[in-house]
Amino acid sequence: MDSLSQLVLGAATAEAVIGKKVGNRAILWGAIGGTIPDLDVLCRPFVDDVTGMDWHRGFSHSFLFFILFAPVLGWLISKVYRRRWGSSRAWAWAMFLTFVTHALLDCFTTWGTQVFWPIDQRVAWHTVFVADPLYTVPLLLTVLAVLFIRRTKPARQMVNWIGISVSTAYLAVTVVNKSIANEAFEEAFSAQDVQVEYFESRPTPLNSILWQVTAKVEGGYVAGFYSLLDEKPPSEMELIYIKRDDELLEPFRASEKIERLIFLSQGYYDAQITENGLQFIDLRFGQPDELATNGEGFVFGFDVIEGEEGLEVTQSVESEPDMDKASEGVVELWTRLKGI
Repeated sequence: MDSLSQLVLGAATAEAVIGKKVGNRAILWGAIGGTIPDLDVLCRPFVDDVTGMDWHRGFSHSFLFFILFAPVLGWLISKVYRRRWGSSRAWAWAMFLTFVTHALLDCFTTWGTQVFWPIDQRVAWHTVFVADPLYTVPLLLTVLAVLFIRRTKPARQMVNWIGISVSTAYLAVTVVNKSIANEAFEEAFSAQDVQVEYFESRPTPLNSILWQVTAKVEGGYVAGFYSLLDEKPPSEMELIYIKRDDELLEPFRASEKIERLIFLSQGYYDAQITENGLQFIDLRFGQPDELATNGEGFVFGFDVIEGEEGLEVTQSVESEPDMDKASEGVVELWTRLKGI
């Protein structure tokens, strides 16, 4: 999830655990604790792009990390206050829970979180986009309100729990919305006689109303959209076929980096020839209609180039982002969200 969401979730969690004893200090350290797992991004300048991507939401998001580092951080915080504001055990418990809630929230998103590291498995429930204001705003408002309420007043805890309850209830709503969308996608597959091996649905940016699906079929994938506001029956859903050019990757399959990208994409990947050579594409991020027509729909990918020192795999970056195109995409997204 985005940094702001994790910050306010950490603050609210620590407040719920220890705020009555230490006041706004809980908000401060909870915000810090909610941010710490994402500091794994600081390693990226020192490793290659694939390794940096692989390490994100790895060890620092695991129960092993929480168990090892929460007591250390709790002890340090208690030393800062010379044990005047909470024991090391109390602070350790608060930090442990801010770490855990951080990882659990990330599990609701698409990328995947290695909560069981070193087991090489990523947990991803795909019910929330990486940033969703309907989740974040209630927590943000209540955390800000709590800052101005005395720690001894019952209203402080009540306001804090209102924010936690509303945001958690929204997560539950996204699970229900995903279930509804999945039923619609399955109905579309059945009505159009599409033989699906497996599929994944996910919300589009900043909402949980409009859903996108990518389904593995023979020779490639089908992709489509469904809005919970659609009046047209799912059987008439437009499904776009995307041919999978997996053979383009065959010369590079011996590379550990390529195999790692395939793992990270959870099997939803493609390759295409570009002016720079070959591009590995993660099909979970982008617009399938554009990919099918001009190959520009999925901008989240990696350039694969044979260099003098071996295979070079670097994340694709647009040199000059097209803001007009981005604005058009937002308008199209909003229009499609309202249903057809």
